Amino acid sequence: MGTLRLRNCTVWDVHYWRENGNSKAVAKPGEEGTYDWGATYTLGVKRENVLPDGKHYRKAVNQSGIYYAVWNASKQKLDILSESEANLYPWSADNKFLTKWITKLPDWMSALDGRHSLDKYSIPGTHDSGTKGTGAGDAHTQNFGISDQLNDGIRFLDIRLDGVTAFDNKLVVKHGCILCFLSFEEVLDSCKSFLAAHPSETIIMLVNKSGCLFGDIELRFKSYLEKNEYKNLFYLGEDMPRLDDVRGKIVLFRRFEIDGSGKMGVNLSKGWEDNEAFSLTTPQGVRFKIEDQYKEHNTPKKLVAVKACINSALVNPNDGIMYITFNSISGGHGHTPYQYAWGGGGVDPIMNPSLETFLRGKPGNHRFGVVMLDYYNDKGSQNGIVETLVKSNDG
Repeated sequence: MGTLRLRNCTVWDVHYWRENGNSKAVAKPGEEGTYDWGATYTLGVKRENVLPDGKHYRKAVNQSGIYYAVWNASKQKLDILSESEANLYPWSADNKFLTKWITKLPDWMSALDGRHSLDKYSIPGTHDSGTKGTGAGDAHTQNFGISDQLNDGIRFLDIRLDGVTAFDNKLVVKHGCILCFLSFEEVLDSCKSFLAAHPSETIIMLVNKSGCLFGDIELRFKSYLEKNEYKNLFYLGEDMPRLDDVRGKIVLFRRFEIDGSGKMGVNLSKGWEDNEAFSLTTPQGVRFKIEDQYKEHNTPKKLVAVKACINSALVNPNDGIMYITFNSISGGHGHTPYQYAWGGGGVDPIMNPSLETFLRGKPGNHRFGVVMLDYYNDKGSQNGIVETLVKSNDG
């Protein structure tokens, strides 16, 4: 005897049954129905009390398998998909519950109602996003490059820049005084390629001067925005845009001052406090609440601050504030950023597993805000925090 599970991804009630059987069962929209049987049969489905009913059969289903009922609009019928088939099936409004079970990380924003401003969503991000190339040490906070991060669901990048003469006056990515062996062009090229392949997505990029500056970045940064290959890549409005207005673009959040006329992104150059949890309002009135106590090496205290910021985002979903929570801790007190993130050397509690447990303890649709991570998926095997944040969004 096995238990088949049928997951209704559609917005209608779906009636399902075994061919030549007498069972009448209905799976509600977004719910899972079960069927106990002892052999392989043909599974039938149809929409309940809707015309056309879209009746469809799948032969030789696994009696202990998991299947997905989706609406095929072009054929005006239901389809019954295996898990591997469901992973490749495109999202649509008719199948809004597909993403409840299948996390399509490269295109996860396609499932969102884009009429809302960006502060209304849960968005996974990376702290010091460009540090894959630094090698071991306190400057190293990411194991994967920009393209991998975007394909893994990251949509908020933290980029620190310096204009280094030794690199032909190009802007390069640094963490403090440490070179990341990554140019700004390479960052933008990765973003541009990703957005071309996934036009439903947007990338928020928080750009700042590196903490150990050897060259000017303001004029050089403006020159990048004027290059033909990048001039249409950015959204440079000073407001908090709606998702639909910035799909396929990088939304610029700027932590450095820049002279000149014209809009140059959301201006966070004044009021960003060091090693604090704080509120910030831009000159144009965009409001933020930010937790960035990166020097808090006492992880129980850091977790209290992280949870407080996320809880504020959760309980006040319509307050018009963008919440940015840094779950990251700088190297210090005998531990590296990796050990604070994923454990080692006696760190307890450990930041990333504790965060995931906290988020999973709040099932359903919630606005968690932007959550910034070190080593977001450990060494490639733990992407649960990103998936939890993505699935918390209400399509």
